[in-house]
Amino acid sequence: MTTNDVERADALVMFGLTGDLGEKKLFPALYELQASGRLGIPVVGVGRSEYTDEELDDMLEESLAGYTPASGGAVDPEVVDAIELSYVSGDSTDPATYDALVDRLDGTARPVVYGALPPGIFGDVARGIAGSSLPETTRLVCEKPFGNDVESSRQLYDEIVEALDPSRLFIVDHFLAKSAIENMLTVRTSNPLIENSMCSRFVERIDIEMHEEGDVDGRGSFYESVGAIDDVVQNHLLQMLAVLTMERPDDDSDEAYHTARSTLLATVVPFDPEVAVIGQYAGYRDLDDVDDDSQVETFVEARTTIDTDRWRDVPVTIRTGKALSSDSTVATITLRSPGPDLVENRIRFEVKPRASVAIDIGILDPSTHDTVPTTIVACAPEDHGELGDYAVMLDNALSGATRHFARIDDVVAAWRLVAPLHSADLELHIYEPGTDGPAGSHPVSHPVSDIR
Repeated sequence: MTTNDVERADALVMFGLTGDLGEKKLFPALYELQASGRLGIPVVGVGRSEYTDEELDDMLEESLAGYTPASGGAVDPEVVDAIELSYVSGDSTDPATYDALVDRLDGTARPVVYGALPPGIFGDVARGIAGSSLPETTRLVCEKPFGNDVESSRQLYDEIVEALDPSRLFIVDHFLAKSAIENMLTVRTSNPLIENSMCSRFVERIDIEMHEEGDVDGRGSFYESVGAIDDVVQNHLLQMLAVLTMERPDDDSDEAYHTARSTLLATVVPFDPEVAVIGQYAGYRDLDDVDDDSQVETFVEARTTIDTDRWRDVPVTIRTGKALSSDSTVATITLRSPGPDLVENRIRFEVKPRASVAIDIGILDPSTHDTVPTTIVACAPEDHGELGDYAVMLDNALSGATRHFARIDDVVAAWRLVAPLHSADLELHIYEPGTDGPAGSHPVSHPVSDIR
């Protein structure tokens, strides 16, 4: 069920606005929404710490100090001043917090409650909304991770929908709001040259890589609770795989898009732990809030296949890590070569550092008459106009659009796929920061940006 025809929200409540995610993503998203004329409603931050409304305003300004708007130029002070921020101190599990929100919202008819909270708390939030006098139209937006395995995600969903109608639940995966992710499907399905090559007859392998130069410093306690598998593989990278390989939706509705994506995820084979590699960068255990003998992975390389007629027997490798030599997110489709000495043909969809599509082909070198590799690059939209991915996600929640959110069947399918990696006794390999990861892993290529 989608809610595309509902009225736009008239207030936004944000649990976790004063945390790390607020500083890096949420405050800039609020600015983008206000600058584009798509906010214009009260925003209420909620947290256990005691802050004044003025201190929350200061946090907004500090967050935007190093931010550059997507449209270019400097931050507009008038836009910042126009964001109507206030703060309510309270625990998300305490019914009194929701009573305080009712007082603060003062007659709001269609609020959205967004939560950057631990997954185990969302059931309490749903019950808090339902047990208060907040309107029955209140929507709940839940950040990742949603649960921590198949059983807990289903249980959490059941808890929430016992309190709220399922149409009021929005499960965040901000990768789905990236235009570069959506563009993968557009490029495929609008170009027969590419779409007709996207099958096991022509594709040798698929690689999805998310390499991060940054480490975990300052987020040790969070990372100890998730690790690389749950942080990005279970959600972002599997959703990226789904959009890359799913069949064309039956129509342009949110429901058709969801169905195509969920159908693909249901056909992916669980990761094979026999060929998986996990690692941890040297120095991770020295961070604050990290166990001295921590076995949490900061790197993972895992392989799977897709059990459909189009993709059967094509190996799929997903690779991600912290403190690596590059900062890039790329999906690479390597085509089968008709001969051993020919140039490798590839289609590369780069999400980061710059959205683009590249095709690697062979051309003639007239001086030697040899076939040499060359790359054709097309830049893609960086974002949705003035809105980055988090602003798009919040804007969709405010309007009731569901396309850029995950569904519970997506979430359950993804937990099913990573379950073998959690249950296996995998050896943890230590790797040096600034490298390509532990020995035994196989990075595919440099990002498209490196060849420009």
